[in-house]
Amino acid sequence: MGVIQQFSCPSCQKTWKLRTGHGIRHAALGQVMEVFSEDIQRKIVAEVKGGQMPLFSFGYQEAVCTHCKDVVALPVLRLVESGQTFIAGCPMCGSEAELVEEEASVNCPSCQKAKLAVKDVGHWD
Repeated sequence: MGVIQQFSCPSCQKTWKLRTGHGIRHAALGQVMEVFSEDIQRKIVAEVKGGQMPLFSFGYQEAVCTHCKDVVALPVLRLVESGQTFIAGCPMCGSEAELVEEEASVNCPSCQKAKLAVKDVGHWD
C-alpha cells in the first residue's frame, strides 16, 4: 500500500501532495513497466534478457526537480539480480530530478529559505 505525503514550506507556504510507495497493481513487472517511457521500457527489457520472473523492487519515491522547482514522486525500479536502477524523469517537465534520500533535509525548491516539513496524510492503492 502506498502513502500520500504532504510536503510544505513554512516560509513560502507552498505545499505538494505526493503518492509514494506502490500499489497492488505494481506486483508484476509488466504493469510496472507501463509507468516508464518507451525508451526506459526498452532498456528494462534488454537488462532482464527474457527472464521468466526477475526479482525487482518498485515504488514511487520523493524527488526534487531543479528545473521546474517542483517536488514530485518518481517511479523507481531496481532489478535485484543485476543491481540496475531505472528512474523516470520529472512528470511535470521531463527533466532529471534528484531523489530525496532523507526527507528532513530537503530545502524548499521554490524559495530555498526553509526545510520542507513532511507528514503522512493518507494511503492509496
